[in-house]
Amino acid sequence: MQFQKTIKSKIELSGIALHSGESVHISINPAPVDSGIIFVRTDIDSRPQIKAVWSNVVDTELSTVLGNKDGVKIATVEHLISSLRGLDIDNAIIEVSGGEIPILDGSSSFYVDAINSTGVEVQDKARKYIQVIKPVSAHIDDKFVYLLPAKELKVTCRVNYKNQSIGLQHMEYVDNPFTYTTNISKAKTFGFMEEVEDLQKRGFALGGSYDNAIVIDSYGVVNRDKMSYDDEFVRHKILDILGDIALTGSNRLMAHIVAYKTGHKLNNIAVKELFNRAACFKIVEEPVEVDEKAFIEEVFSLLDPVSNL
Repeated sequence: MQFQKTIKSKIELSGIALHSGESVHISINPAPVDSGIIFVRTDIDSRPQIKAVWSNVVDTELSTVLGNKDGVKIATVEHLISSLRGLDIDNAIIEVSGGEIPILDGSSSFYVDAINSTGVEVQDKARKYIQVIKPVSAHIDDKFVYLLPAKELKVTCRVNYKNQSIGLQHMEYVDNPFTYTTNISKAKTFGFMEEVEDLQKRGFALGGSYDNAIVIDSYGVVNRDKMSYDDEFVRHKILDILGDIALTGSNRLMAHIVAYKTGHKLNNIAVKELFNRAACFKIVEEPVEVDEKAFIEEVFSLLDPVSNL
């Protein structure tokens, strides 16, 4: 049996929001058991709250945006939530001075370093899991996400871009705070130079820079010195997946996630589909034995070959 966890003390960080370009201050606070992750907009007098759950996702274009019934939103939450999920944190209250979480260096490493510095507190109530026992899938064109039965959280992710600076990349991740810290947290968000002008006309990427995103043009990676891994792009996709699937709420997802060419929209559809199929999961305190291999071969056959890697 695993017990719920929160952080030991308040964490404060400030930075520029990726899309709005605004300066934002956040504080991450310890929270009681069964709280989950809650955002509080401190720039609004009523201090409205938004819980980090799949049903509160209101937009998935270029980031994951949460909103409440009154129309209050908080954008670009995925890196922060990913860091909490990656470091085994169940409960936290996050106060934000604006409508978007700061991008910092484009990864989750600032959050990870701060959490590791302040420490983790084990709480006095058992954690519950949403354990997948029958496959669930979501598809958009040739892109897909499968949630397969598993006794631990695993992610198999593959990307395939026409731009040869990225090309075909593949990674398998097994959930563990040390592995998350060393192999995932430093992977930065990325974008293509040819899209920047159009995005900024539409009000996106106003806070983007060579310091908080890996930028690719027709010749290759412009700021390769900012990369932490050779396969940074697939690692960042896993970072995003972990943030998006943590939106199952207070009960933690236990599954083998197989993702191909995925993004925030598809990740959210997969979680919604899971909750629409009650026969495909159980809520347990101890993950039960499942036949993890029964569906893997069929799903893996849908992935592009990696012989050229």
